[in-house]
Amino acid sequence: MKSKIWLIVVLLGCVILTACGPSAASTEKDKNGNYQIIMTTAGTSGTFYAVGAAIAQNLNNNADGIDITNQASGGSVENIRLLDRDEVHFAIVGGDSAVGAYNGTHEFEGNPKNDMLRGVLSMYSQPLSLVVLEGSGIESFSDLKGKRVAVGAPGSGSELKSREVLEVLGLPYDKGVKQQYLSFADAVEGMKDKQIDAAFIWAGVPAPAVQELGSARDIKLIHFTQEEVDKVAESNPSIFGHSIKGGAYKQEPEDFLTLAINTQIVTRADVPDELVYTFVKGFFDNLEEIQLAHESLNEITIENADKETVEIHPGAKKYYEDVRATAEK
Repeated sequence: MKSKIWLIVVLLGCVILTACGPSAASTEKDKNGNYQIIMTTAGTSGTFYAVGAAIAQNLNNNADGIDITNQASGGSVENIRLLDRDEVHFAIVGGDSAVGAYNGTHEFEGNPKNDMLRGVLSMYSQPLSLVVLEGSGIESFSDLKGKRVAVGAPGSGSELKSREVLEVLGLPYDKGVKQQYLSFADAVEGMKDKQIDAAFIWAGVPAPAVQELGSARDIKLIHFTQEEVDKVAESNPSIFGHSIKGGAYKQEPEDFLTLAINTQIVTRADVPDELVYTFVKGFFDNLEEIQLAHESLNEITIENADKETVEIHPGAKKYYEDVRATAEK
């Protein structure tokens, strides 16, 4: 009798696991003729999530044929993997992760995703806000030596970029700095409690995490030298120099030099052309409203949307061709 009971329990468990496990993201229209889309972004304290929320809200309210769910995640690397497992339709990612995944380099060494991954549009620069506490004794990048540094959630795109920058500039993990694998939100809490000395925040400026920390503690941003920027860019061309404008953070009234990557919305190669076309059209039809969500979004233009991305999806390519053909008439 007991063996029968255990057999029933096991079978029920299998059914539950099957029902609750990950499933392919549907590309079929629902009964109302809408595509039900999942777009993955990043942690809720980052710019990606806020941008994803703005896209979802505006397209859900104003665009025909589309219904978007904005999904939080661990960031760019996890987003690529979610796409690869066919669990989401679109993802916001850092350009370095997109290029690395497509080519099979860096965090995707030897495992290229060029058959799966396609570009949708290029959005904005994602600078590094390297934030420290006033009084920490950290005045330049080299002063991070021996300090407790939040580098990003483990395995995230932010963490991998932070690791590369530290290694290239002579402060490798365990030897140069005491790395702390923390999300932006956890890094902020750690710095509030003075358990962390510095944090790498790769996000559109102004980054919500930096603003939150600045409202609770006296902070400053570390400036990079041109020599430091050149060393990093030589190691990884996806990372480039970027000037954060004075006043973007109240603590920094003058322009200063840092590092940055670009951000992209990407999708799977097998997502239907019509679905991608509908998404891109809805995005640009509502661009002005979407741009109200964050200053960084003002960088987006239809002219540059298909530049500096991985291979463009045919559905997105058709939209850009249609818009440009109409403009030439």
